[in-house]
Amino acid sequence: MPSTATTFAWDQANATAPAGAIEQAIAAAGAPALTADAPDADLIAMAQSGNTRAFDVLVKRYRGRVYLLAYHQTKSHEDALDITQEAFIRAYKALPKWQPKASWFTWLYKIARNLCIDFHRSRNRRRTDSLDEPESTVPEPTTTDLMSDPGRTTQESELSGIIHEAVETLSTRQREVFVLHHYGGLQVKEVADTLDIAEGTAKIHLFRAVAKLREILGPMRARDDI
Repeated sequence: MPSTATTFAWDQANATAPAGAIEQAIAAAGAPALTADAPDADLIAMAQSGNTRAFDVLVKRYRGRVYLLAYHQTKSHEDALDITQEAFIRAYKALPKWQPKASWFTWLYKIARNLCIDFHRSRNRRRTDSLDEPESTVPEPTTTDLMSDPGRTTQESELSGIIHEAVETLSTRQREVFVLHHYGGLQVKEVADTLDIAEGTAKIHLFRAVAKLREILGPMRARDDI
């Protein structure tokens, strides 16, 4: 329990001080500070206590990763944005039940992955209803601005399209492992935990994925096409 003096300092800072001083008052009271580089566990604890600003930090930290993962599943900029938004909404609603058995991003990705599965089921139903409806695709977004329109420049679109087509040649499991590791930034063990497979199996899929991409993209790189 913080002392009366500490509590008063917090109340006073909360009422009159700018945001930076508020975080300092929280830290003085023994609570984690709300900063952009705060650990996930601290941010989640604050968010579970009703601090929406802490959850905003988590959104900013992981929205780019979730978007890229969703994009590789949907091949659509707009659908990937919708899935990203819905994933964070569901994660926020489920925060009271979250238990730190795995990393928060692993848990978040599973939410996004389930949404992608629902998306494909829904799209398959729509295709059954309208077989003549053309399927539109959007080139893969660049890493310069993860949440922007992927077709921003012709050169970036062409390069992204080439890479995306190469990734699409991978098997479903190889693609999932590669995307989680390359775009999601997960270590192999985290990838294995996320997909509920053995770590050795994840390593094999990643090795084969990288080997196949090198086989496809290597000649293009030698010709300076990419």
